[in-house]
Amino acid sequence: MFLFIAAILPVIFLCFYIYKKDINKEPKGMLAKIFIFGILICIPVIILELLVGSVLEAQEGDSLIYIFICTFLGIAIIEEFFKWLVVRIFGYNSNNFDEIYDVIVYAVFASLGFACLENICYVFNHGFNVAVLRAFLSVPGHMCDGVLMGYYLSKAKVNSLNGNSSLSKKNMILSLLVPTIAHTIFDACLTAGSFYLLVFLVFHISLVIYCFITVNKMSKIQQNITTNVREGNIVGDSQGNVMYNTSNIIGEQSEVNFCPICGKSVKGFNFCPSCGFKLKK
Repeated sequence: MFLFIAAILPVIFLCFYIYKKDINKEPKGMLAKIFIFGILICIPVIILELLVGSVLEAQEGDSLIYIFICTFLGIAIIEEFFKWLVVRIFGYNSNNFDEIYDVIVYAVFASLGFACLENICYVFNHGFNVAVLRAFLSVPGHMCDGVLMGYYLSKAKVNSLNGNSSLSKKNMILSLLVPTIAHTIFDACLTAGSFYLLVFLVFHISLVIYCFITVNKMSKIQQNITTNVREGNIVGDSQGNVMYNTSNIIGEQSEVNFCPICGKSVKGFNFCPSCGFKLKK
């Protein structure tokens, strides 16, 4: 029981943190379903990883490039694809996805569902010391992959609602590719060992900080994107970045005193210092 608690505690903590940041909470039943399917995808993931791994092991090599290729094809793309599939099926197309932050919550819950069972298996096989290490490394790593996935899915949604299918498709691809690359760097640097452990620590700490900043920023955007995109209040720029269309709301008004997205004071700023939305052209 002690090892079980040690294995699931970091997962529960991060799920609770992500959930609490959502002002307009998502249905608990829906999040539970996404989390459970995050656990269930471990079955096809293990099967595919064993199959692909057996093929890759037949190719000899020990260079860093070889390690990265094996990690990308044999682990990262398989795990992230099935997480992405859960989010696309149960979250992205849901009527409950009406705010930008929502899909980040879905992606993190799917990722942490997967991390939960994976963590239990590792901790029961290797003990409490591994539980401590994974609480600060692997579990936050899966959370970060979910944040990255959700971030690009939110951009894809806004681009889609804006009728920009090319940018929507681009961000949809990035929603799978970016977390897969991050996952690959994480695992490959650990596998390579030696000097790359330092690279791993710098990368991991930087990514965790970036993702917590992103969560804090995106969770403040509590506007209904379907309504606001349809009315032209929220748009995507030429790079697909989500931004606030000031000309549609305030017309030719030169000074914006409060951010209409999060309500914070923005006098004198071109970008909202709280949620990061573009306020002026």
